[in-house]
Amino acid sequence: MNSYERVMLALEGRSLQVDRVPYVNPTITATVEFMEAVGAQWPEVHHNPELMAEMASAGLKLAGLDMLTVPFDFMVEAEVLGAPIDFMEEPASRGVIIWPMVKTFTVKEPSDVKPPRSVEEVGRIPVVTQAIKLLKSRFEGETPVNVVMNAPFTCVGYYLVNPAEFMKDLIMDPEKIRGILEASVETFVRIAQVYEEAGADVITFHDMGASTAVISPQHFKEFAAPHLKRLAEAVKCKTILSICGPNLRIIREMVEVGADAIALDERTSILEARKLADEARRGYPIAGNISSKLLSSGSPEEISNAVRKAISEGVDLVAPGCDLLLQTPTRNLRAAGEAVEKYGRRSLPFR
Repeated sequence: MNSYERVMLALEGRSLQVDRVPYVNPTITATVEFMEAVGAQWPEVHHNPELMAEMASAGLKLAGLDMLTVPFDFMVEAEVLGAPIDFMEEPASRGVIIWPMVKTFTVKEPSDVKPPRSVEEVGRIPVVTQAIKLLKSRFEGETPVNVVMNAPFTCVGYYLVNPAEFMKDLIMDPEKIRGILEASVETFVRIAQVYEEAGADVITFHDMGASTAVISPQHFKEFAAPHLKRLAEAVKCKTILSICGPNLRIIREMVEVGADAIALDERTSILEARKLADEARRGYPIAGNISSKLLSSGSPEEISNAVRKAISEGVDLVAPGCDLLLQTPTRNLRAAGEAVEKYGRRSLPFR
């Protein structure tokens, strides 16, 4: 069974039919060692589809991941909606690799949201779509191509609106926040559709700002979930909803968004999440929940134990709980893959 078959079966809720649990990372999959190994350096990789595709292949070739993921930052959607982006070229010229960030916050009112007419031509959307096509030409039917995108709540609340003002208005002026989100959501829908049209097998909606570590379950239900549902309904390819944080209180709501799977981090018990997800939809796929920090600085034995625990508690896809830390050593990612091979076979008693 190859990676494509393994992942697709798991996302269809047919995990018992796979030879072993898939080993994936649906969120940002970039490390300094990957960059060095394939010669795809930041910030160039953010602008060059060939380098972007090469970097995505590093997770497969060097660490044994069952998934290819692009792009490598969360500024793509904000850039499409008009945010000026600092790609940190100056630190890079000194050998310091830093994530891109917005230079200024551009939205204060719903009227400040300016959806572009042709999403497929704006910002780095052409770069990402070309990278998808390159990966599909090389790996179609063998390894699934996943595109990770920022979800509306997180993008608006962290990269378009000043986060402090956003959180204040979420309480004091919720209608304004509702209006900004509603003015933005169709751009996200169109981005997802463009990715699907380019050949994406999976799209991951990463909504880390919607965690219950940040907002209440009621705010998630009112301000994040409706737009996530709109995204999940807008495409036919497989989808994953990723929210890192302590999210047991919103597991049912996450399942009800309608994505094909949810992805959780180490702050959410897989054992408890499995029970709650099964109550909402029996056998619903869950990915996770290996700590990105552990993958970065833990020992191979600690990583192996975390993988075994996640599998024994019911994950359908083993994955880092959130984006890889840039300093994560490849040997640790390989250790996780080896543990999946060891413990993820479906014939094991605890499965």
